[in-house]
Amino acid sequence: MDQSIPLNSPDRPAKAAAGSLATRARAAGIHLSISLLVTASVFASMIALWYPWPVFLAAGAPELLLLVTVCDVVLGPALTFVAFRPGKKGLKFDLVVIAMLQLGALGYGVHTVFIARPVFTVFAVDRFELVSEADIEPEQLAKASSAYRELSVTGPRLVAAELPADAGERSTLLMAAATQGIDLKHLPQHYRDFDTVRLKGLAKSMPVERLREYNEPARVEAVMSDLGRTPQSMRYYPLRGVKRDLTVFVDATTGRILRIANLAPWPR
Repeated sequence: MDQSIPLNSPDRPAKAAAGSLATRARAAGIHLSISLLVTASVFASMIALWYPWPVFLAAGAPELLLLVTVCDVVLGPALTFVAFRPGKKGLKFDLVVIAMLQLGALGYGVHTVFIARPVFTVFAVDRFELVSEADIEPEQLAKASSAYRELSVTGPRLVAAELPADAGERSTLLMAAATQGIDLKHLPQHYRDFDTVRLKGLAKSMPVERLREYNEPARVEAVMSDLGRTPQSMRYYPLRGVKRDLTVFVDATTGRILRIANLAPWPR
């Protein structure tokens, strides 16, 4: 028996629409899979280079990458779903334009993540601070010694920032911090090697036992066990990040950094 649908059957438009919808959904699904693979590969490389763990958390990278990923991954497949029609005149041109738009969005996202990457971990007085490329004005960078003019592309570089000895310079710096939001960490001309201040800085460090007040004791114990250290053999500093603050463990005698841990350094 002939089961074909007559040309004048009311079911033909509905079945044709359903078939078209399934074809568009399949094309969009393929585009989505490719987009996810490309974006994941690009972002995995960026994280490995620019956002080492757990600085990844402190720098706000999860939120930033999620926003960029959603915008980029959703854009292309959604446009493909709308534009894809088998046999449509100019379909190849439409798909090329969609691909160009998506690559442009990905490029913009990569640039945004690159500018936001932490380039220095700055020890200042009694804590560490993450500083991104976007935090440092070019004119301030130009004032730095040659050792600190190059911005890292392989994770933040450890440095210290010391207040100027001159009272007038200190007053100017405090005024700039109050009126312009320019703090010591934003001024590479005051950067020094961390080793020059690590012993002196121990006077401002805090006892590890205090961390039990701000975190689950088991998490603190796990870090100490992994390091093979007693609380008395270590001290810690806060590391202030963009989205989350971390804890920097140092040797209680030498001040050398032992580990940066995903623990709250103060009350949340």
